[in-house]
Amino acid sequence: MRSLQRSAGTLAALMLAAGGLMAAASPASASASALSCGYQLVSGNPHKGAAITCTGGSFTGVIDCQRTDTGAVYRHFGNRASSGGTSTVWCDVNAKVIWAGGTPS
Repeated sequence: MRSLQRSAGTLAALMLAAGGLMAAASPASASASALSCGYQLVSGNPHKGAAITCTGGSFTGVIDCQRTDTGAVYRHFGNRASSGGTSTVWCDVNAKVIWAGGTPS
């Protein structure tokens, strides 16, 4: 009987520890969603890009580009910036910006 009680106690302790880890993980995922970003399209002959500004934490600018000759879609990352700063990202020649945003970094 003692070993059964000991096993039940160990299992209960592990479940509490796992629950604590889950609770500790949720604020981190909540802070990632707190990033609020806006962007402005920019042109530099012959490149197109976006100047991305985010608040809520440090971030890296991200754009999805589409080639105008082949239609291929790809992603570029910009510089890391602090909250309120700007990250500028450029597409390759013969491409346009189809999406812009920021990712926590």
